[in-house]
Amino acid sequence: MNILIAVNSNFIGPASVMVYSLCRSHRDEEVDIYLAYHDLRKKDMERLQKIVSCFGKKRLHPLDVGGEFSARVSAKGRFSHETYYRILAVNMLPENMDRILYLDADMLIKKDLTEVYETSMSHMCPFIVCDDIEGRARGTYDAALDRVAIPRNCKYFNAGFMLMNLDYMRRRNSVDYILDAFYREHSRYPFPDQDVLNHMYYDKVQFVPWSLYNLPPEWWKIDGEALSQGILRFASYPDMNNPSINQTERFVDATLQIRDNACIIHYLGILKPWLYRNRPIYSDVALYAGLWFACEEEMYEKVGGLERV
Repeated sequence: MNILIAVNSNFIGPASVMVYSLCRSHRDEEVDIYLAYHDLRKKDMERLQKIVSCFGKKRLHPLDVGGEFSARVSAKGRFSHETYYRILAVNMLPENMDRILYLDADMLIKKDLTEVYETSMSHMCPFIVCDDIEGRARGTYDAALDRVAIPRNCKYFNAGFMLMNLDYMRRRNSVDYILDAFYREHSRYPFPDQDVLNHMYYDKVQFVPWSLYNLPPEWWKIDGEALSQGILRFASYPDMNNPSINQTERFVDATLQIRDNACIIHYLGILKPWLYRNRPIYSDVALYAGLWFACEEEMYEKVGGLERV
């Protein structure tokens, strides 16, 4: 299994937990982790290597993408240059590699990903992705579709999970094509790389279930009224805060079942448990935070001499 991550020194703590959880969930399998970076310190690289070395059949492959990109595209708000490195790294991968799974570093890998990694991909499909369900939960999904000119009957995907079809990307010179779009359009969009990728590929990607492979730490409440009509719909946060809706009669809480069944939890945006070590945590994030903190503590117990960050 080939995995791609992108990390900078400011995010080395959460990235360490992500890498540990990935290795732990694939104890008996060969996993090659390709690390796209530019500004990592020597001690950061040694830290990740120490974690990977605790597991058999796991290898870390550093890929320094260089400074050219950061000289041409400025980081924007809470998005660092590393968000673009998933694309920059493609041309640095072995030529005989046909696919790689990109994962954001603010994830917890709970279960084996072999099944989704081996998903059949059309030769016309650049990426296998997950629906951006957090946008639906927050009531911002339609605005995202409109922002990047996607028809309302199509989906907007979250770029934190991307199974990349490298054969497709090489045949079509996709890296240069995407980078050109980043250079032109990055300043237009609030979610720079994700918005650009959606605009370019929304009608070409394949989808796998967000509830398994890209689960945000949110409340998940099933709308009983919609279910009675044969429609599976989750309540949005505006629904859950609407005083005109009888919450207990209308919605069934399925949060724990979905959380426990997920292969990946994606602590995206402000939903990161490590941001709340010394201050009150949102009640929904609290339902998922214990999993991350337990993995972090296990990592420090199992990986000898690992400095706490």
